[in-house]
Amino acid sequence: MTSPISDSALREFVSLTPYEGLRVGAPAGDGFSIEVLDDAVCRECYVIEALGERAWRVRAGDVLGAQYGVAHALENLGFRFRAPDATYVPSELAFEGESSLGVVHEPAVKGQRGLQLHTLHPIEAHFALWQPGDEAAARRIFDWIVKNRGNHVQWPALDDIMVPARHAAWKELTQRLLAHAHTRGLTVGLGMQIFGSGNMQQAFDLSDGADFEAELAQRLPLVTADLEFDAYVLAFGEFFGEDADRFIAAVNATTAAIHAARPRAAVHASIHVGADQRVTYRGEELPYYFLVKHADPSIISNVHTVMFYNLFEDAGGAYGHSDFAEHRAYLLEQQRAGRKPTYYPESAYWIAFDNSVPMFLPVYVRSRWLDLDGLPDLDGHLIFSSGWEWGYWLTDYVSLRASYELPPSYREAIAHAYGKDLAPAVDLVTELADLQARRSIDERLAPYLAGRDALIDVGDQLGIHSQPDRTTFDDIAKGASFDALAPLGEYANELTALAKRARALKLPSSRWSREVVDGFEVTAARARFIHAAYAAQLKGAPRSALDKALSDGRAAVERRHGDFHYAGDPQDLIGRPANATIYGYGYLHQANALCYWERERAQLAAILDGATTPIPHCWL
Repeated sequence: MTSPISDSALREFVSLTPYEGLRVGAPAGDGFSIEVLDDAVCRECYVIEALGERAWRVRAGDVLGAQYGVAHALENLGFRFRAPDATYVPSELAFEGESSLGVVHEPAVKGQRGLQLHTLHPIEAHFALWQPGDEAAARRIFDWIVKNRGNHVQWPALDDIMVPARHAAWKELTQRLLAHAHTRGLTVGLGMQIFGSGNMQQAFDLSDGADFEAELAQRLPLVTADLEFDAYVLAFGEFFGEDADRFIAAVNATTAAIHAARPRAAVHASIHVGADQRVTYRGEELPYYFLVKHADPSIISNVHTVMFYNLFEDAGGAYGHSDFAEHRAYLLEQQRAGRKPTYYPESAYWIAFDNSVPMFLPVYVRSRWLDLDGLPDLDGHLIFSSGWEWGYWLTDYVSLRASYELPPSYREAIAHAYGKDLAPAVDLVTELADLQARRSIDERLAPYLAGRDALIDVGDQLGIHSQPDRTTFDDIAKGASFDALAPLGEYANELTALAKRARALKLPSSRWSREVVDGFEVTAARARFIHAAYAAQLKGAPRSALDKALSDGRAAVERRHGDFHYAGDPQDLIGRPANATIYGYGYLHQANALCYWERERAQLAAILDGATTPIPHCWL
């Protein structure tokens, strides 16, 4: 039974929950029932009360609180809202949630709690939110965010809307998406780049030339006129910067123009990473992106970190950073100034680093939990999300929920996500996260298990680094020293032992359980492959171990890529679908071909055998 405040939202909630027995209306028969009552508990809060053995009441004062409470009541019966296209529904409903009753559930993070669905990448959300088509996929994403206690969603705009006909179609679609999201209680943001000079991924930008004010006046209405966005996010690209005074003037002009066009919309700015991009302004030497603090004080800083690194531990050389202590200090400085910053880490980097390799990396869950645990007074928490297959839904699931109510440990966060069906895997996945933290973060082995494409190699030559760097086969051939062989061998053995234990787990046969086991298998195979490759070069080891690891990895990929959670065409993810990004393929295209593995094998053959076979670039 719904309340007047929540009726429309809860009807959508029910329609998108894949359980035939769930409906809106008066209780019937002896089934379970959830009554929703309007009660001004607090903003986005709820209380669940027992009305008997099979009936509960959710008291909430707003539309989000009501939906959170109903989601929690269903979770108490065994439901898990794991991925936008895949809800776990137990075969039998049984109540397990006594500790959740009679207490006020309220958000730890009072501001934004949500996702940036990074539509500049060819991920599931790109096809749902940006490409013309059915809106059902977008509605499922909004529904999933709400059910996991989120209150905000945003995505960056692409530059195809500069074409008038495309803009008209995009605007019509986006107006409908905004209406769907607002009905559910979500706020919605749109990202845009200010300067074309740093635009690496076909993002919509406000200026490509010298006359910034004229271009701003022409382009900003494309994303503000008759579009009820609640927030606009200013981004500044990567690797290339502008003069400090021009930067601040442009940020201020853009903020003023947004406030004039959409007075209720908040303006955020992405505080990106890049250790080599530094400026001196007013006598202070600081990272380029920190110039935002000298702009309009109404701007909310979205303080970014990348990959599975966090604000408190080693950053491995990502974008040149040994750690992100400077970003942590900036965030805390913004808090002290009362400017309510948002922390903005990642759940997948994508390019040549994690799910595109592919690997299963629950170390992301550990890092996102550590960040939230270490930032108890955080005002906003926004996850950069870039794909959900291969278990990457887990980090978004945990991050959304942990920003609402932080569990005592990341193990408990994983345990909730895995429910009863995957419970036997909880300790093993937690052990994998800890192993990856020790080996990939602390010992800096991450760049060896990650891939490298041709663009990364070109960047090295230009002194531009994104993901952590490694000693390459070419470096060794030119005489570079290498001391990571033994640790890589140990890491490979440890991951292989975990994969063996994963295969032995007593799990029900399901896509969820197969995903867990395949994740262990492919990650262990990747470690064995890269260790065998370096052993072949350094020790003359036979390459049979390398070929066997490649075969094992390919088998895991074939299993997983025939068993997606994604409800759309699998070719959207693994093929070359038409899309508006700079990439002519889906986000798992390189993973599907094991392109980074094949590239490394070809590089090794060129060095050891003099092979002249073209080396895959793994980029275009």
